[in-house]
Amino acid sequence: MSRKIAQKPSVTITKEEAALRQTASQGKLLFTSYHGQRCALSIRDDRLIDASFFPKIPSKIGSVYIGKVKSVAKNINACFVEIEKGELCFLSLKETGMLQTLNRTPDGRLLEGDEILVQVTRDAQKSKRASVTAQISLSNDYFVLAMGSERVCYSTKLDKKQKGNLHKFLQDLELLNIERGNCLTQECRLLLPDAWYTQSDSEHLDFSSPKFSLPPTGLIVRTRAGELECAEELSEHFYQLAAAYLRLLYIARYRSCFSCLKRTDTEILAALEQFTGEHAAAQEIRSEENVCMDETPHSETAWEIITDQETFYEQLLQHEKKNSLGIPIRFYQDSMLTLSALYAVESKMKTALESRVWLKSGGYLVIEPTEALTVIDVNTGKYEAGKNPEDTYRKVNLEAAEEVALQLRLRNLSGIIIVDFINMRTPGDNAHLLHVLKSLVKQDKIQTTVIDMTPLGLVEITRKKISKPLREQLQTYSI
Repeated sequence: MSRKIAQKPSVTITKEEAALRQTASQGKLLFTSYHGQRCALSIRDDRLIDASFFPKIPSKIGSVYIGKVKSVAKNINACFVEIEKGELCFLSLKETGMLQTLNRTPDGRLLEGDEILVQVTRDAQKSKRASVTAQISLSNDYFVLAMGSERVCYSTKLDKKQKGNLHKFLQDLELLNIERGNCLTQECRLLLPDAWYTQSDSEHLDFSSPKFSLPPTGLIVRTRAGELECAEELSEHFYQLAAAYLRLLYIARYRSCFSCLKRTDTEILAALEQFTGEHAAAQEIRSEENVCMDETPHSETAWEIITDQETFYEQLLQHEKKNSLGIPIRFYQDSMLTLSALYAVESKMKTALESRVWLKSGGYLVIEPTEALTVIDVNTGKYEAGKNPEDTYRKVNLEAAEEVALQLRLRNLSGIIIVDFINMRTPGDNAHLLHVLKSLVKQDKIQTTVIDMTPLGLVEITRKKISKPLREQLQTYSI
């Protein structure tokens, strides 16, 4: 008697799924799960260009606490501040100029037992404690309000005309103190006019109270402010930020020690902010000439966001409704073919961790992280040289520069990075290479600086350390 075998469902990729997988002309931002760990992955031209894994313990970077000074270590010019029961953080005494002592009258000293306002700047990593600063700052896509100097600064990516228009905008709102060299006004009634009290839920806040004093506060005007043509909308973004900033400083006077006054954005919002910021910068950088090896400008990439996680999808829709990203959001459902399998995330992740990275020309990079720094070596590899070797070296180096900028972000490399490009004899070629590399790292959301080229031809780069490198993230989560 023959046994009837049930037919297995087909796992062949449908036309719709095949179209979904195409990334040559459309980039994808995936919010998915990889080996049980939630993550955000950016894919363009069928390549993984950015990866962020969300830790099981949420990051506290950006959160504001009322902490207690547990000890002052003058020998290392620092102190240790407890922000939650049992959690000590490192605070450099260089960053206590705007100290907000809450349990006693400030007298310029920092003593054990002082209750102070601090903001987390770095999570705890390995044996190192988390770091905090007493210079509180709040930001949105357009502005940053920060303690310290009262100066008004503009993004270096804004051109002269944009800076002039924004300067006039701030003058019209009476936000500039002309007598003090166009510094930001320190009057609460101008930073947050009466008409905005009801909108910001601040009508019960009395900024004239003797318990409240506004510390010196400065303003940074970000790149996206120059792209917003509607003055009314721009002023709304400023007043919303000012309301949050003033309210935080006000209520700090009435909260108990270890209170968290502001929690950091959720991982998904942080990933979206990083993605949108880099995407906007990338469009600007790619319009420049001679960035690529073949000197052909990239076509503008259309992006869409895809997720197979219901919680992610709901948060994405809420964020889109509130901020109008203008990027399509798709919820992927297929029980036979996961989103990670559809985009071959496994192989892309393996490639992202290999020490050797191949270039289209046949050249390759060798990336070797060490305890002190990261070394990147550029080689011609399989590239077939023409009659002029200098042309070969120049083309491989320009392509390598673009790949180096991408790998810094993808692998989340930080600290000191040394790049050994192929030696070129012409000083003009070296200068052009540095110019191209500096232009490429501008699109990095994390502060990245190309220092210079040493007499030995080694290019020095520094990149601020915010979170763990990609390899350590995967090891931490036992992937």
